[in-house]
Amino acid sequence: NGVFVCTTNLMDRIDEAALRRFSFKIKFLPLKDEQRERMFVNEALEADATKLTDEMKSRLKRLRLLAPGDFATVKRQVVLLGEALEPVEFLAQLEQEHGIKPEIRHDRPIGFVH
Repeated sequence: NGVFVCTTNLMDRIDEAALRRFSFKIKFLPLKDEQRERMFVNEALEADATKLTDEMKSRLKRLRLLAPGDFATVKRQVVLLGEALEPVEFLAQLEQEHGIKPEIRHDRPIGFVH
């Protein structure tokens, strides 16, 4: 008796027979534009939406696969470094986290193709 919870980023690689053993399969989608902005305001701008610039909005909009875990990772980096990040630095770290996602890395053009 009990509850077993597991997570994966590799759902497409799990055997169908194994998947049938799970009663529920829940897919968490990336944050929507307004959710990314709201999280950024709360985490990097001290919950003051008036500090959110048009440039920040534009940069956040490009991070289409950003998830709450990416914000958590940047917050852990802040704790480990023991120093606060300016909002633009926080955003730059989010961009780095977003850039290492497989879907983003493999979506880049190669060579001289743009």
